Amino acid sequence: MQPVPTADFLQLIHRPELQMLIARWMRQTTAEEMRAGYQHLLRTALEHNCRLWLVDARRRDHSNKEGTPWMIETFFPQVAQRMGPSVYMAYLFAPAHLRDIEADAAVPTLHFFDDRPYHLQRFLEERTAMEWLAACRLQLAQVPQPGPAQR
Repeated sequence: MQPVPTADFLQLIHRPELQMLIARWMRQTTAEEMRAGYQHLLRTALEHNCRLWLVDARRRDHSNKEGTPWMIETFFPQVAQRMGPSVYMAYLFAPAHLRDIEADAAVPTLHFFDDRPYHLQRFLEERTAMEWLAACRLQLAQVPQPGPAQR
């Protein structure tokens, strides 16, 4: 494991043996902190050409309402543009947080991501998320991946 220096609200760990980047939100964030954290995550993923992300949001007790449009309209397209296909993001949530997300009409269902160059899944258990990412790693190994589109 290779810890990546970050702010107090986000812990990043690069796991080269798993070809994975682990992002753990350490507390509830402001909208500005959330955007800065995701930009740092993307820069680190580009640096390591890491297409498998475990995003642990269990310490956040709710979604940042201002963050959803930014994620959909800005961040995810930026991931696609800068990383190229395919990036796999496993999101870990606490049960109440996941219920809130799935009940929020502003948050797209997982089917929204079906035809995108990035793939998302939502999980309650880290083991299940890691298993999904391991299966994604096998998919990536079968198809040659281009390098990041730009840095």
